[in-house]
Amino acid sequence: IKSDFTAAHRTLLADFPNVHEVVATTAPGTLLVLYSGPDEANAWCNALLTLIAARQERATRRRLLWRGGRLGGGDSAA
Repeated sequence: IKSDFTAAHRTLLADFPNVHEVVATTAPGTLLVLYSGPDEANAWCNALLTLIAARQERATRRRLLWRGGRLGGGDSAA
C-alpha cells in the first residue's frame, strides 16, 4: 500500500504544477490533494488510472515471462 501511495504522490506532484501536496488518509483508497488554481480532479484521476494500468501491464508481463520464458510463448516443452 505504501508503494502505491508513493507512486500516486510522485505522479500528481510531477504532472500537475498546481498540486502542492498529496496526503494519505485513514480511509482506504482516499487521497487528500492540496492544490491552488482550478480544480483538475478529472485529470488527476486519469493520471492515476494510467499509472494503475501501467502497473497491471507490467505485472502481467512478468507473469508471462516467468511462465513461458518470453512473451509470445515459445515451446519450452521437451
